[in-house]
Parts: sequence; C-alpha cells; structure tokens
Amino acid sequence: MTRTLTLALLLAGTALPAAALEDGTIVIWTGANRDQDALRAAIAGFTEDLGIEVVVEEVDPDLPQKFQQAAATGDGPDIVMWAHDRLGEWASGGLIAPVQPSGAWTDGVLPSAMDAVTFDGRVWGYPVSVEAVHLIYNTDLISEPPASFEEVASLEVPEGVAPIMWDYNNTYFTMPLLMAGGGYAFQKVDGSYDGTTTGVNTEGAVAGATVLDGLVEDGVMPPGVDYGVMDAAMNKGEVAMVLNGPWAWGALEDSGIPFAVAPIPTVNGNPAPPFLGVIALGINAASPNTDLAVELIENYLLTDEGLATWNGSGALGALADTSAAEAQDDANVSGMLAVAADAVPMPSNPEMGAFWAAMAPALTNITSQAQEPQAALDDAATRILGE
Repeated sequence: MTRTLTLALLLAGTALPAAALEDGTIVIWTGANRDQDALRAAIAGFTEDLGIEVVVEEVDPDLPQKFQQAAATGDGPDIVMWAHDRLGEWASGGLIAPVQPSGAWTDGVLPSAMDAVTFDGRVWGYPVSVEAVHLIYNTDLISEPPASFEEVASLEVPEGVAPIMWDYNNTYFTMPLLMAGGGYAFQKVDGSYDGTTTGVNTEGAVAGATVLDGLVEDGVMPPGVDYGVMDAAMNKGEVAMVLNGPWAWGALEDSGIPFAVAPIPTVNGNPAPPFLGVIALGINAASPNTDLAVELIENYLLTDEGLATWNGSGALGALADTSAAEAQDDANVSGMLAVAADAVPMPSNPEMGAFWAAMAPALTNITSQAQEPQAALDDAATRILGE
C-alpha cells in the first residue's frame, strides 16, 4: 500500500475543522492484548511528520459499552478498535462514520474482510485482522488431517486420546456444521441483513446438527465438553484435534504441543465454513479529526511497514492485509487465511442477540439427546424470530 494523501494537503488544513488543528490530538481506544506499545511505535512517524499527537488507550474491560455511552454524548475516542459485528450496531446507531477507503488501500485487503465491514452499501471500518475457527491438529498424533467428518469418526488414535473435541454447545464453534448444508443465521438482502427470516432449521442445518449428534452419541466425542475441557485436553496431548481459533496457538506453543492448522472437515461432502470475525478500526461520528484519522490509518498504521511493527509480537494474529500477511511467512497464518477467505462474515444485525440466546439451549438439547435435531432447531428458529 502506498501513501495517497499528500502531507501538504493535510497540513494546509483547508478541509479540516479548526478545532482539530487546535486540539492537535487523536485518541485511539483498543481492547486488551493488542500490544499498545507496538501500536504507538507504528504510528510514531505520523506525529513526526504532522506534529499531531496520538494517544493510545487500552480500555478494558467493557470497551463496547464504554464507547457506546461516550459516543452517544459526542465524546469518546476518534478511532475505536473492535470486532466488526459491533461496528454494525454502532453504524445503525449513528455512533461511527462511514469511510471511503482509497482503492489503493482496499485492493490489498482480504475481500471477505471488506464485506464484513460493509453494511447498507457503505463501508464502516478498516479491517486490521481476521479470525475464524479452524481445525487444529497435533502433528505428533496424526500426520494428515481428515478431510471429512466421516473420516473423523473412523480415525485411529492412541489409547486414551480422543479423536476430536470442541465447545460444541457454543454456536460460534458449531455453526460451520450447520452452514455446510446451507444453514444460516441471517442473510444479506440488498446490502442489509434480513432479521425476519433465519436458516437455523433448514434441511442442511438439521443435517449438520445430526452429524454433531452422532459424534457425541457414538462416543467419538465425550459428553459435556466445553471450551475449558477442550483447551486443557489439547494442551495435555489428550485429544488429536480441536476446532478453535488463532487465540489458542500461543498456549499450545507454550505447552510444547506440535500443531498445524487445516480447514474444518466437510459435512456430507460439503465444505463447512466458519463465521468470520474481523477486528477493525472505526471512526467516531463525532470526531473533529476525521481526515487526520483516515490519514493515520491508511498511510501510517495499516501499511505493510506499520503492520509489521505493530504485529511484531503476533498480537494481531492473521492480518487482513494480504501482502502484510504473506510477509509474516507463517504456515499457520497462511492456513487460517485460506479458511478465512471462504468464511461467512458474522452478521451484525440486532437480531443476532436472539440468535445466540436461542441456539445455545438448542445445541445442548441435541448433544444431550434431550431433543431430536429437527425439533431443537425448529424451537430455536421460533425463539429467534419471536414467534
């Protein structure tokens, strides 16, 4: 990516509010674990070139709530860093401003990441990194990951080792099985998510849930597995594979577990796409420094050089900028990006709250054999739509 906005134009200040130049400060809010010191180093050149101070603040916990409260009163940071599904909520509430990234900038970004920050035909944030659930396998226990869940069920592993685990009553981790056959939470219609219909109980979704039910009922996965059980088992070498995200890699490295990543196995011959999560930078609608914020983001922070500095510790995971991601030269990052390229952006409409609330008990009923998959998912659909 190259600089497209000249410093001379910015310094002339003709298009900027006087308050922005008088204030001379841009404030960035991030959550925890984003290597704020490296972020400051990545944008040091902006202050050197323009004389504009940048303040980076870690707001933890409850950044989303704190930003919403502050922005609603015309306060808060100029730039906020969070997951794209909240950006959609903030966009609907008028709390963040739409942006128009330059073509030179967007050309280098993973298309699915740009799609995730696009609502109602407008772009509402700058993608920084992407996260998607994928298969993580212990290379000491299996040499080649299974391509299908049929292969998972027949996988030979050492005695005392489970073939696979994941937090299967958590919809985020299990939704790939339902989406493999065409299930969905909500779909985009003319650029906006339609909250009046859901596909959690389609024929394909039920087929995926039936595969999950069989894995537990047949003993391929033990009953009652949650995230903690799965994570502990993987870090102890007691399970060959898990469905998890890039946030799990660091602990595995610390535990000395050799691992690699791969796509989630197919379901009934169909690829199983996970939800795509995009960590993005949004601009406060009340900010008097919009032009400067865009310059900072596009031409200093989210350049190859800026991202290399910021992500030196790996705190950002897989970068949305494809050229910067390639420069990471990491097989696991490359593998996760391949998964992310085919992932489904997590919907950002308000009805997602009802989706999460309805699906968790439905999956619990399925995996405990309290309900058949069709009945459980029919009940979930009814709850999601408030019928």
